[in-house]
Amino acid sequence: MAAQGFDYVIVGNSAAGVNAAAALREADPEGSVAVFTEEDRLAYSRPLISYLVAGEVDERRMVYRGVSFYRRLAVELFRGEKVLEIDYRRKRFRTSQRRALAWKKLLLATGSEPSVPPVPGLKEVPWKTFIGWDDARALLRATRHPGCRVLVMGAGLIGMKAAEAALARSARVTVVEMMDRILPNALDAEASRMVEERCRERGMEVITGCKLMGIEPRGRGSGIAALDDGSEVGFDLLLVAAGVKPRLELVGEGGPSVNRGILVDESLMTDLPGVYAAGDAAEAWDMVWEEPRVNALWPNATLQGKYAGWNMAGRQAPYPGSLSMNSVEFFGLPVLSAGVVNPPDPSFREMTEHFPDGTYKKVVIHNDRLVGMLVAGDIERAGIYTSLIQERMPLRRLKGTLLSRSFGHVYLPQAVRRSRILEGEAGIRAGRGA
Repeated sequence: MAAQGFDYVIVGNSAAGVNAAAALREADPEGSVAVFTEEDRLAYSRPLISYLVAGEVDERRMVYRGVSFYRRLAVELFRGEKVLEIDYRRKRFRTSQRRALAWKKLLLATGSEPSVPPVPGLKEVPWKTFIGWDDARALLRATRHPGCRVLVMGAGLIGMKAAEAALARSARVTVVEMMDRILPNALDAEASRMVEERCRERGMEVITGCKLMGIEPRGRGSGIAALDDGSEVGFDLLLVAAGVKPRLELVGEGGPSVNRGILVDESLMTDLPGVYAAGDAAEAWDMVWEEPRVNALWPNATLQGKYAGWNMAGRQAPYPGSLSMNSVEFFGLPVLSAGVVNPPDPSFREMTEHFPDGTYKKVVIHNDRLVGMLVAGDIERAGIYTSLIQERMPLRRLKGTLLSRSFGHVYLPQAVRRSRILEGEAGIRAGRGA
């Protein structure tokens, strides 16, 4: 007797999974589609969790796709049902609700999970992470009384947004980062300094170049963290934000090949026919570094999900590649970075400029192409830099104008400007159904 099954099964209901479902239905109106998620909620916007804690958005705005989305697309959503095991040879899988189901094509959109350093004593305190809605609610509960001491381990994007949100709740916040500056991967040294200055001005304590060596519990979730410089930091809540890693527990025996993430080709398919991966769990082509990389960012997951869905349904759509891009704001200071911001060797040329209003700009050039950019302050015209990176346009005489305050489309060659205008007009006509 054949097992109940679906034409398409998606494991994961965040950016990659949701957009894959929409793309599948667009390319295949008839095939059966099922989405499985261990969370007992609808898809929500993970980048907004810090704004939820800070009171800048409410829970209604957190919902990314509501019930009507799945109903309209005739997609079966299995909420709170975790996929436990996948038999890739027989194309079967087993869930936490004791279901044994079959699939014809499978998408692994399992996302990422926190990296947890082996700090002595860490298991003795109820530490939290900050990557999901439940984490946001935990931080809201912990900071309901002003003056709660929050210690954040790690000063990457997750850690710094968590720290900013806790500060908005009148908590006393300390951030400890083992590198010599905050946001070491997303920003360069100067932009890191600018953000850190804002944080300190608002009352955040920032400790860089230090490692947590041990945790001494003091009861009711509180404790004392010992640092490698001999100092100690007391806390009522410990947030571990030491980075994330792809969730790979479903790869298992006989599963797709893995490096840091699940390896995929330009169609987002793994080395197993009919098995695809997208989002934080996938190691896909990076358009700047020109090699497969894990880029655990919401926009990349969204785009990968869309291309994976199209290709699963038989529409040949080569994925153009990921671009590491971060757009955030800290205490009124907007920061946008993309591509290479910390070049690995002298073959990359760095150009920087400070402006009277406090704006800082940086571009990184390699082989006559823009491969990286960073703007802190006025980011209004910064979008053109990301376009230049994605289009890989030779810069030629543009190099002398890249850091001009007024740099924009008018500086591009006339043929390029005309092409962009035509593309824009075509897009408008398509939108109107012309």
